[in-house]
Amino acid sequence: KGIVSSLTGLVNFLMGPANSTGRIEAADEEPPPATPMQLLGKIRDDYEVNNYLWTGDVYTPAFEEDCRYTDPTLSFVGRDKFVSNVQNLRPIVDFLIGDGTCRSDLLDIRLNEDEGYVQSRWNMVGELNRLPWKPRIDVIGRTKFWFQGPKEDSEARSNDDIDASGFRVFFYDEEWEIPAGSALLQLVTPAGTISNQPKDN
Repeated sequence: KGIVSSLTGLVNFLMGPANSTGRIEAADEEPPPATPMQLLGKIRDDYEVNNYLWTGDVYTPAFEEDCRYTDPTLSFVGRDKFVSNVQNLRPIVDFLIGDGTCRSDLLDIRLNEDEGYVQSRWNMVGELNRLPWKPRIDVIGRTKFWFQGPKEDSEARSNDDIDASGFRVFFYDEEWEIPAGSALLQLVTPAGTISNQPKDN
């Protein structure tokens, strides 16, 4: 956890926020999804169109500004921090990939409207061909996007907010199907050395 946190913090310190204000201005230019199914559609597009696991390019109106993010290596609060973290790492990743490929394969996505979340299962794949040992990132994971609707938004937000409607994610909860240590070892070993499957498979 400390390795990834330190790397992200160092890159953000050197490169600064993704824009001069530290805020993702485009978030106010589009409305949030009007229904849970529209929210699911935006999340699907983030994988299939925006390759967001590598680019950080998400439909920001679908996320609360104070959304909480957790994965096996990091935990923090702030939609704009999430976007900045990934976008600041992107030039480094693009250089390391070189003529390789990176993709966010969506394996499954479903809506649990009763409990209030969209769950995805995905495969993050990237070939870091510029490194001499040519590692391959290949991690399968699941993410729960916990959301709240217009009623909860209106209660939680002040009357000064421009738009309290729509459905927004307030908690992004990501898990991997292999231990975090195994996933990180993929960075320092040749492609195929570390499987993307748990050891008991």
